[in-house]
Amino acid sequence: MSVKLRPYTEYKDPGVPWLGRVPSDWDVVRLKHASDQIVCGATPASSAAENWDGDIVWATPADVGKSRWLRDSQRQITDAGLASCSARLVPRGSIILTCRAPIGGVALAAMPLCTSQGCKSIIPNASRLHSVFGFYLMGAMKHHLQSLGSGTTFPEISTDVLAGTEIPIPPLHMQRQIAAFLTRVDLTVRRLIRAKRRQIELLNEQKQVIINWAVTRGLDPNPRLKPSGVEWPASIPSHWQVKRLKNLARFLSGGTPSTSSQEFWNGSIPWVSPKDMKGPCILDAQDHVTELALAERALPRVPSGSMLIVVRSGILRRQIPVAITDCETTINQDMKAVICDHHRLVPEFLMMFIVGNQRALLSIWRKHGATVESLELDWIRDTYVPVPPMEEQHSIVQELLDRTKAFDSASALIGKQISLLREYRTRLIADVVTGKLDVRDVELPDLEDADIAYDLGDSGFNSDTDQDDLPDAEEVEANDED
Repeated sequence: MSVKLRPYTEYKDPGVPWLGRVPSDWDVVRLKHASDQIVCGATPASSAAENWDGDIVWATPADVGKSRWLRDSQRQITDAGLASCSARLVPRGSIILTCRAPIGGVALAAMPLCTSQGCKSIIPNASRLHSVFGFYLMGAMKHHLQSLGSGTTFPEISTDVLAGTEIPIPPLHMQRQIAAFLTRVDLTVRRLIRAKRRQIELLNEQKQVIINWAVTRGLDPNPRLKPSGVEWPASIPSHWQVKRLKNLARFLSGGTPSTSSQEFWNGSIPWVSPKDMKGPCILDAQDHVTELALAERALPRVPSGSMLIVVRSGILRRQIPVAITDCETTINQDMKAVICDHHRLVPEFLMMFIVGNQRALLSIWRKHGATVESLELDWIRDTYVPVPPMEEQHSIVQELLDRTKAFDSASALIGKQISLLREYRTRLIADVVTGKLDVRDVELPDLEDADIAYDLGDSGFNSDTDQDDLPDAEEVEANDED
């Protein structure tokens, strides 16, 4: 979508520092005056089995912010669970906002649902606030909302503070225009991002083919093979061996120090979790722990040159994140550290073996029936690994680094393009919902019927007719990505 937007012709200053000037025909009101109600969440007693594993969506901060429309949660509660606590169902179209850990995640309820106390549900007043406009506005206000948080253990925004927050309110017909415009921009950017992600996937598939051949056949294009003696890999170069991984390496498990004990945190030791596993080399981590945490919480001291592997994370549906540490670290409970016998197995060779055989290894290692995607450690340990002579392992690693460099550079470039698209979308949304740019005269291209039903609906989604305009689950799943 290529459009040239201009500011409104007349502005006024409502005296709200975070907002600045707004168009002269816009109102600025407290959020409570644009809402029917702001509903706090609650948690049923975890010890009562009858409260859990029902069919009522019970959203926590971990469920919010992954997509625009919230239609599922990691845990569900029963009618008994709902009745046992102060949580209540809010209607479809309610704006779900995380109020702590972290503040500012936002989604729209795609069905009646309830939340934990980590979220608040804003039920828009249909005559004042359009739900989709409100969703984009809350997203644009994230940093301001975070600045309003208070608390000692972690920042939290209270109901009173949230209700008293001043927000811009255009005329309702203009909110609909803004919602329609941003929906189309949002969908366009999402589709562009999906296309670029597909490019990265294709590059990774080509890279995996190259790696797979090298770690199972070596660098000789026509190697002399022999049966491996195991089911997989079935054949290997005649001078290679196959060994169970547990005979070539030892494994370390991680954990999480108490978050309420400040003496365990903000130390000098990187504490690696799945969120840090974004590349083949670990230089640092987002979080750090102290020597006291290692001593009192029995956290492992992982030496530099170890291989880290994610064993519990949703990303294991698609890939197995692995990396080599370039510094001494420790790990959380969703990770394992693999300490290779450096006389028999090069850590980088093991990492490339995993990268080049992700699909096969996922089918072997993945647990079945687990709530969160996870890998079974015993199955990892029992895996047979091809073992070339050490000198050849080093040669294979170096050759693969050279041959895959172009793939990594291309993927990195596309990744930057994706980041720029997201930045563009974020900046544009903020400028439009705060009145810095006028979209009233923009001609919008047609959307598919499913997209219209999915994204626009009617103001508030509170009447029976409004609810009928909301998406089916299939439409949400098909459109709500990136």
